[in-house]
Amino acid sequence: MSPDEASEKIVALVTVTREDIARAKAFALQAEESGTNTLAEQWLNTQNCNAPPEIQLESGEAGDVLAFIARSYSLRMALYQAVWELINAGELFPAGTPSEWQPNVTWRTSRGGGGLHLGRINFPYPSKTYRPPLAAKPPLDLDVFLQGLDSASLHSGIREAVDQALGCFRRGLYLPAIAMLTAGAEATWSECGTAVAKKLANQKLQGIMNDQYVSLSRKVAELRKVLDSADGKPILKAASLSPSRVADAELWTITLRDRRNALHWGKAKSFIAQHSDAASLLLGAPIHLGALDAIRKSCESATGT
Repeated sequence: MSPDEASEKIVALVTVTREDIARAKAFALQAEESGTNTLAEQWLNTQNCNAPPEIQLESGEAGDVLAFIARSYSLRMALYQAVWELINAGELFPAGTPSEWQPNVTWRTSRGGGGLHLGRINFPYPSKTYRPPLAAKPPLDLDVFLQGLDSASLHSGIREAVDQALGCFRRGLYLPAIAMLTAGAEATWSECGTAVAKKLANQKLQGIMNDQYVSLSRKVAELRKVLDSADGKPILKAASLSPSRVADAELWTITLRDRRNALHWGKAKSFIAQHSDAASLLLGAPIHLGALDAIRKSCESATGT
């Protein structure tokens, strides 16, 4: 592999994703370090992704090392972008002169060595930032709102729906964002209802949850009715929730469904959705989806599944 080929591979593989920016935001807000470059080094340490300063291009592992370097650069740039976005949101203040990061990696072969030319990869950043000393805890950013959920326990399909909803929202596609969030909400209600039905051996509820032709509104109403009953109250207690939390989740879901129904031409003669609608519904998701998932987990823990 030639040095030019190595440079081209790194440039092609470097990408800054919204997921990495979101995680970097959470890291930056929780860190005590004010120096941005040092913060970036700490961030890379937590990700176990510090780029090596040199690469042997004749090694059989050169391709893997180049991919690792590209990933390290991507994470570093995600941290710098996260800092700028937090400054723009007023959560951090710039407190030093601007600097610019440029990668520096040396190549070696049996014929010599030199530096890889990665001029297209660079990123300006404020050398220091300042977090207001009386600021409240880190805010609920739409990029990191899934931290309000134990998202690792959610079904992968539900996480995918929520991720797609966020992706649409960031691109200004508000109705698609609402549609995907509704899909994730319906799946969460179904998973919760199935767990409750199994726990209570409730065949009627199980049939409703399994029926693909049953509407979201009926699934929600039937599950809430069961949870409001004498049999359902111990389940809520085990999940450390009150009936009002389920009622709030139901109201949020009804609002979400009504906004989603703009997709149906007979119900709304416009496909326009507002930023504020999508934002408020997304910000409510951790509370309500989290409550439903807590109920599901309490049922499955009790049954040993």
